[in-house]
Amino acid sequence: MTKHQSGIPGSDSPLHYDEDAAAIYGEHYAARYAGLYTAPWRRKHELDAANLTSILDDLPTAQPSWLDLACGQAWHFSRFPGRAQMIGLDLSWPQLTHAKANAPHARFVRADMLRAPFAPQSFDLVTNFWAGYCYLASQDRIGSLLNEAVRWLRPGGALYFEILQPRDLASFNDSHFAAGTGFTVVPRTEDYREWRYDDVGGRHLMTSPPLEFFLDTLSPEFHQIDARHDSAFMIHLIATRRRG
Repeated sequence: MTKHQSGIPGSDSPLHYDEDAAAIYGEHYAARYAGLYTAPWRRKHELDAANLTSILDDLPTAQPSWLDLACGQAWHFSRFPGRAQMIGLDLSWPQLTHAKANAPHARFVRADMLRAPFAPQSFDLVTNFWAGYCYLASQDRIGSLLNEAVRWLRPGGALYFEILQPRDLASFNDSHFAAGTGFTVVPRTEDYREWRYDDVGGRHLMTSPPLEFFLDTLSPEFHQIDARHDSAFMIHLIATRRRG
């Protein structure tokens, strides 16, 4: 079995995340993406936009440089035309095609989050929504992404990640969100740090370290970290004033 075949939809084998995540987010899935992830989650998106407004206003430069990792169809960029120099990174060409239509003012790069072609201190803001880091398939890889995100930030910069905690995943299937979208979360380990969900795109194999992992990794690098639960399933982790 090749490494690409190891993560095909329907398999619970270890994910080779870059190839398999790109395969899930193909043309058919991209066409349905807004109905699955934007329309049913309007409250979350509006909270994202409010948080981003505050972050952008507080950055030390009037025209900051903003990198969105796993940018999908660039909903967040579409809300802030002209407010920043925006670069979106994603593995999926179909997703990036939609992103370019939604945010023509932004630039987009097709790349793996862990092999992104950015120099140190290239950005004032780095974001990752929908806990896209979960596709990285191991806590070590997620830690590497956090370290890279910090490295890409200039002094005074900010990081905004949406975090999915294992304990919230345990209650997901009883929520009205699950009923409305048809998503089903299945634990792969008893503590829900390893889990999967199945939808029209196929089988998504995911890894969710607890919030403490993110705080321990990021606290030495920033003057301030705020982590607030949105009363649904996301913790909005905002780290500001990157240390020089």
